[in-house]
Amino acid sequence: MKNRDQKGMVLLVSLLLLLMLTLLAIAAANQSTLQLRIASNSELQNASFQVSESGIAHWTEEYFASKKFTTSDDDTLISSGRTDRTEEFTVAVVSAPSAENCGSSKNTIGLRPGGMQLYCFDIESTGKVCDASGTICTTAVHRQGGQKRGSAAQ
Repeated sequence: MKNRDQKGMVLLVSLLLLLMLTLLAIAAANQSTLQLRIASNSELQNASFQVSESGIAHWTEEYFASKKFTTSDDDTLISSGRTDRTEEFTVAVVSAPSAENCGSSKNTIGLRPGGMQLYCFDIESTGKVCDASGTICTTAVHRQGGQKRGSAAQ
């Protein structure tokens, strides 16, 4: 083939290659943006679960440290230690601690009537985390039950 039969063919091939590389770069940029959004949402969801867990830990720590065996207090705490997001948890007492919640009318531990009893409770903690702008928020709900041994005379 002679050079004059190939006029402009190199330009056409190079433009097609450039177009393919441009499309490939755009697809890669879109994919990385999607992956970044998925990772950010996953991080916020994990953080809201951890905030919900800390709400349960906060409530149970205060309950087990107290001398009371019955309570019905709700507790809300807003964590302001972070500047990149807001974290909040709310603990709701689903069933207040009582001897009747343990599922048996005989909750004594076999010592004697009026002796030790189990005080069973059920709580639900809702953790909410929002990004700094407040446009993206995630919520996680965690429910947990437990029991505390106590004297029936108290």
